[in-house]
Amino acid sequence: MSIADDAQLQQVMSRFGLSQDALLGVGGEACVFALDRDRVVRVLHPEATRPSVERRARLLDELQRSAGAVPFAIPRVLEITEAHGRLVTIEPRLAGRPLSHVLAEATGAARDHVLVRFLDCSTRLQALRVQRGWYGDLGDAEPIRTRSLRVYLEQRASKSLARAGSAFAGIDPAALAAALPEPDRPSFVHLDLYPGNVLIDGQEVSAVVDFGGVAMLGDARLEPLSAVSYLTSYISRSATDRDRGLAREWLQERGLDAMFAPAERWLAARWSFARDDVLLHRWCHLVLLGQDGPA
Repeated sequence: MSIADDAQLQQVMSRFGLSQDALLGVGGEACVFALDRDRVVRVLHPEATRPSVERRARLLDELQRSAGAVPFAIPRVLEITEAHGRLVTIEPRLAGRPLSHVLAEATGAARDHVLVRFLDCSTRLQALRVQRGWYGDLGDAEPIRTRSLRVYLEQRASKSLARAGSAFAGIDPAALAAALPEPDRPSFVHLDLYPGNVLIDGQEVSAVVDFGGVAMLGDARLEPLSAVSYLTSYISRSATDRDRGLAREWLQERGLDAMFAPAERWLAARWSFARDDVLLHRWCHLVLLGQDGPA
């Protein structure tokens, strides 16, 4: 549904004095508008629930305690309200443009520079602290939490594959989990670090956004592995063969290349339920079954 066809959204925009020119972006969870120079309005999609919005706000509050350890901004929630049947959050406006927009324009050495900054950012997020004694979901309404990462990975993949239906019936979640190592301790993992969720100001990462329901406590190495996977797949429409080569070389330099294929298979299982996202669902088919899914 377009903004023009969404009557509720139009009412919310009128309530806050927003025009369509104020639209900053549309994501899986919300439409984001500039309210003024310092604040944004996130209008949650109709299926959002107050508990999910409150969970996100609490997580962001907790992450703010260690936010000084990363060289970029992260969101926080200033206010949660409701208008015309839609949940709305007011949040600080973060500087920069999505990397996905920057990549649509950047070339040569400048492009390589911002890509490396994006990849380096994926290793910095582990400095954000969430102290728990388990591995598992941080934002899910029905979280899976276990003492072993492999147990969590198996259970989470199994849950997603069950929701995906019969297309992935032959995929063994236990084998997916067993192919990945058990880390020394749980670390914060954003797990949705694709170019649309990283803001660039000048040639540096200025912010990471969209700390949503997929955030987890897991192996810190899953962050760079997932970032490279999202960048190098055709989910990232603006990625080039040169970008993909640079990203894989970056993984190799950090001794992570051997983990890439098993991590990507688990990620595809993790996202296999998302049948409404055509590109993502096709990628899951390609990674797990070796063939494109339905167009």
